[in-house]
Amino acid sequence: MRVDLHVHTNASDGQYTPSEVVVLARAFDLIAITDHDTTDGIAEARAAAARHGAPLILPGIEISTAEDRGDVHMLGYFVRVDDADFQDALRDFREARFRRGQMMVEKLARLGVHLEWARIEQIAAGAVGRPHIARAMVEAGYVESVREAFDRYISNEGPAYVARKRLTPEESVELLHRAGGVAVFAHPGLVTGWRDLLKALVAAGLDGVEVNHPSNDEGTRLQLRALAAQHSLIMTGGSDFHGPAVKPGNGLGCMAPPEGAVYALRERVRRYGTPDV
Repeated sequence: MRVDLHVHTNASDGQYTPSEVVVLARAFDLIAITDHDTTDGIAEARAAAARHGAPLILPGIEISTAEDRGDVHMLGYFVRVDDADFQDALRDFREARFRRGQMMVEKLARLGVHLEWARIEQIAAGAVGRPHIARAMVEAGYVESVREAFDRYISNEGPAYVARKRLTPEESVELLHRAGGVAVFAHPGLVTGWRDLLKALVAAGLDGVEVNHPSNDEGTRLQLRALAAQHSLIMTGGSDFHGPAVKPGNGLGCMAPPEGAVYALRERVRRYGTPDV
């Protein structure tokens, strides 16, 4: 079974439309659409998959959270996309992201980098995120790559960075459970002090951890497998695909989940009131 449980579209910060992602993934049995703070790409992906006959589309999301050690992302699987309270919360997140994007463009202008907001919105074709601003910078000739834009200007330590109010990781676990979803700690290898955070998240009801991810080295994966067994966590994995213009090293399917991950997610989701999936 060919599976990728971490896939982005241009409904958030991916390069391709949901339909284009489905075409790229026609040889897969199942992919999870896990856009940042939105489920808007799932309906289009499902319609495209129905036309092409594959792959199955698992409804997911990647919630952006923050705490003292920096950015922390939480993957949600089998979320109820029609849950009104959930969608209200996501709308608030996207509005905060929009305001933050405009403030970053204003900061860039003060640094001599002049971008057109309308063009950034065209690139995004949906919720505006930092990768869209970075791509606009490449297009305007201020930097040579998205990575350079982050490194020089818009990383968390960059001169044009703007923070925004977000949930704590523990609050995101609760939000996903209320929406009928399974909560999985995304790419722990990118998080400073992830071991201590994992323990706190287990106490908050965490369901799983993303063991297989391009940013988790072999040592991290070994530790995550041991901790997952210790705390009865589901082990997942995925490429974190955004497209080569955004994350050139994260090819679709480059990281597969451990065997049995999809079955374990389907079993776990029953705890949260989601019908058979």
